[in-house]
Amino acid sequence: MTPRMRDPAVTGLIVLLSLAFAPPAAFAARPVSGPRAQGSFTDHLDGFDAVRWVKADGWTNGSPFDNAWRADHVSFANGMMDLRLSSQAYLGEPYSSGEYRTTGYYGYGCYEAGFRPVERAGVVSTFFTFAGPYDNGGNGRHNEIDIEFLGYDTTRAQLNFYTNDDAYASRNEVLVDLGLNAASGFHAYAFKWTATGIRWYVDGTLIHEAFDQASNPTPKAGDSLHKIMMNLWPVDATAAAWAGTFVYPGTPLHALYDWVRYTAGENCEVGAAPQPPPPGDPASMHVQNIATSLDSRGTQVIARVLVVNGLGQAVAGATVGGSWSGVITGGDTSRTTDAAGLATFYSSRSRTTGTVTFCVTGITKSGLAYDAGANLESCEAIAK
Repeated sequence: MTPRMRDPAVTGLIVLLSLAFAPPAAFAARPVSGPRAQGSFTDHLDGFDAVRWVKADGWTNGSPFDNAWRADHVSFANGMMDLRLSSQAYLGEPYSSGEYRTTGYYGYGCYEAGFRPVERAGVVSTFFTFAGPYDNGGNGRHNEIDIEFLGYDTTRAQLNFYTNDDAYASRNEVLVDLGLNAASGFHAYAFKWTATGIRWYVDGTLIHEAFDQASNPTPKAGDSLHKIMMNLWPVDATAAAWAGTFVYPGTPLHALYDWVRYTAGENCEVGAAPQPPPPGDPASMHVQNIATSLDSRGTQVIARVLVVNGLGQAVAGATVGGSWSGVITGGDTSRTTDAAGLATFYSSRSRTTGTVTFCVTGITKSGLAYDAGANLESCEAIAK
C-alpha cells in the first residue's frame, strides 16, 4: 500500500455512512417517540410492495458513492427484483443505480435474503439493516448490521456492525471466505440479531459471529430499530483501495434478489429458502399488507392498504371498505386504490392515548372477486 492509498479497513468502516442519507423529506424533525417494531414477513419480490418498501429516488450520497439513486433502476420481472447500475449520468454523478429499503423498522430476529451480487471491481452489492440521524429508528444514532460483496472478489463476503457509532470509530469488519463464488448463482445470506450478539449464515451454515461485550457492544433494539435495505453502487477513486477501481463495462450491471424474509424475535431460526407461491388467480384480489402510522402530532392514525390480485400484481381502482375501533372509532370508511394498489385511510383526530385498530371490511372492483381468505392481513393495530 502506498502512503497515498486509503487503508482498506478504514474505508470499509466509513463507506456505508452515506447509506444513511435519505431524500430531502427525511430531514424533517424526529418523532417524539420511537417507531413501532414491524412483524415477520416473507417477500418473494414478485412486484413492488409500496406499503412495505420504498425505492430510493432523486438524491445522491456523495463520496465514496459514484452514483445517484433512481427509482427506475429498481425493477421486478420473472419473480425477482433487479437492482441496475447504468452509465446514466444524473444529479452530477456519472452513474445511476437502485436501492430498496423498508418503510418500517425492525428489531431482534432473523434477516434473510436470496440474491446474486455483481462480480465487478469497484462495485458493492448489499443486504443490511440501518438506522441513523436521518433514518431515525429510535435514538437517532448510527446503528447497522451488514452483509456486503466487494465485486473484485465475490468468493468472500464482508460482514460488519456499528453500535451507536456516529464517529464510525469501531473496527468490526471481517472478510469471510465462502467456499463458493456468490456471483455464479443464488444463495441464502442471513444474520440473526439478538441482545447477546450477531450470527451470520450462508445457505444455513454459520460463518461468523460477534458477541456483545461491554468494551464493544453489538446493536440493541432498545436503542434503535433498523430499516432493512438492499442496494448496488460503484465506488469512486477514494474507495478504490477498499473495493477496487470501477470501470464501466459498457452495459448495465445487475444484482438480482429472489426473496427477503424477516422472522421476529430472539428465538427465530434461520431456515431454508422459502418456496415460491403457487400461481394465483388473476381474477381475484386480496389485501397484501396494511401499514399504520401516526401523524406528526400523534392525534390521527393513517392506514395504508395494499391490494393485489392473485398473481401479486397491484390492483388500481378498487374500492376498499374499512372500520376503526379502539380509542378512535371514526374516520374514512371507504377509499379507492391508486395506481400502486394503495388505498389510504385517515382516522378522526383524538388526543386520547391507547390502541387504535383498522380493519378492512371489503373490497370491490368490476371483473375481480374479493378473496378475503387470501388476505395476508385484515386488521392492523397501533398504539398512540
